[in-house]
Amino acid sequence: MDSAPRFFYASITVNEHLILDLLKDHGDCVLHDTESPLAKKFRRDWDGRCKYGDILALFRKNNIEYLVGIEVKDWKAQVTPKMCYQYLKTYRKGCQYFYIAARHFSPRSFDISEIGFIDLDNMQVIKKPEYLHPRKKDREGVIRKMNKAPQPRRYFVMHPDQTTMRDFVAAESPSPAEQPASR
Repeated sequence: MDSAPRFFYASITVNEHLILDLLKDHGDCVLHDTESPLAKKFRRDWDGRCKYGDILALFRKNNIEYLVGIEVKDWKAQVTPKMCYQYLKTYRKGCQYFYIAARHFSPRSFDISEIGFIDLDNMQVIKKPEYLHPRKKDREGVIRKMNKAPQPRRYFVMHPDQTTMRDFVAAESPSPAEQPASR
């Protein structure tokens, strides 16, 4: 049985806190969002691979804030250099650091110095990224959109009196003493 955590549910990034906890070298996470817009007002000239970041996080270290983008590929296939470059093209416009979190990486992907890698099977950073030097205007646009997102997003605390479907079905089924006698 596979006990590794999953990071997608119904095409939405989940369990992002497990990944963010690995990035303490960037400082304290002060703001994060999932499926968050990377493109400032979806400009017409946007030519990146995607318009939404799986995880975007603003970290603060020594009173400086760093925007970190993370693309999550929770699948069995290897992440290839071509895919890395396509996502880097998008994330580098607004993020200061960029990671790809996956279970398998092509050995040639490690030749791309600008991207950091997170191993989802072992839950560790296996390669640190370089600083990307985004345009100030694009970085600020991403942070502005993140700041408008409700926080926290996907954490659900179950109420102590919450009833599960199993409890409901059990309550509706008659006990053996209540069942009619068979003829």
